[in-house]
Amino acid sequence: MPFAGRRYWEERARLAVKSVVAAVVAWLIAKYLVGHPQPYFAPLAALLGVYPTVVRSVRESVAYAAGFVIGAGLAIPVGLLLGPTTLGIAVVLALAMLASGWRRLGDQASQVAFTALFALLLGGHQVVDYTLPRLGDVAIGLAVGLIVNAALFPPLYLRRGEYAVREVRDALADALDALADEVAESEDGRSLWEERESRLARVQDEARYALERGEETLRANPRAKLSGYPLRWQGALGRWPPPRQMNTLDHAAAYARSIAGTLRQLDGDGEDADEPALSTGFRDAYAGLLRTFGSIVRDLPATPADEACEEAERIQRELEKPHLGPGTDPPGLWDPQKEVLRLSRLLLDGVRNPGSDCRQNC
Repeated sequence: MPFAGRRYWEERARLAVKSVVAAVVAWLIAKYLVGHPQPYFAPLAALLGVYPTVVRSVRESVAYAAGFVIGAGLAIPVGLLLGPTTLGIAVVLALAMLASGWRRLGDQASQVAFTALFALLLGGHQVVDYTLPRLGDVAIGLAVGLIVNAALFPPLYLRRGEYAVREVRDALADALDALADEVAESEDGRSLWEERESRLARVQDEARYALERGEETLRANPRAKLSGYPLRWQGALGRWPPPRQMNTLDHAAAYARSIAGTLRQLDGDGEDADEPALSTGFRDAYAGLLRTFGSIVRDLPATPADEACEEAERIQRELEKPHLGPGTDPPGLWDPQKEVLRLSRLLLDGVRNPGSDCRQNC
């Protein structure tokens, strides 16, 4: 996009500042405190410790260190025995490419071949003397990068997840209103439901990504402690509300889609029938029930209004009355009204707050 937004560039600026600080500090420590004459691997390794999340920084740093050690370990015996010859290059690359297939290295797998070839060509027969200081530079750089990333502006993407859940809530409420129009057989009901259901699916995917990022930033993040969450490697699993709220909305969206699919199948099966599968009176009442669901969803994650809950329960029970006696068909296409009522009952039970007065009264 031509303009990514102020918040995006603020995050990029913070990441740039952390990268500069980590690289410069790693260079100064390796050059002046440790005494390495050209510690160019120190600032390079420090950059790998500066990722948008603390936990990813740790993961990538460990993978980079493992790839570097493996590559150096392959270069040392080849350098001592063959040196930087054509055969030596071929052997070290063959071994390095095989070793880089270890999946735990992830995106840092290419580091194995790079380090092995670099150490062999520059170290030659003195590969040990060349490699050992470089290992020290890498250790310094990774340590500095991780410390800087954890101490300086550690990101905490919680507001994004909370906003994404609210967006899913609004999209679901709009979709329920459109489904109500389709049930009532309004002129543009079906096309409007398709449009809003498509938007709902898109914002659901975006919200899941935002929630994954948010949960990841809670892991091993000092800012999590300041926000009231425990400082743990696994983060604050179960203590951050948006993932649970998202589960509720996901289930409600699934029931809404099932209702829409059931109604469309009934409409298709009833085209040549003498009587429609669902009467006009039932459709109008059920459309009102769906609109009430929309108002309940708009109150989430707060406790829904008692009036809306009570109205939804009243309509649901009125529509269920003809199907409660003996001899009625089980839910399914043999009794289409009972099937859509079963789905709406599940939807209603899912969106109501278990601790609300509405649930106790209904």
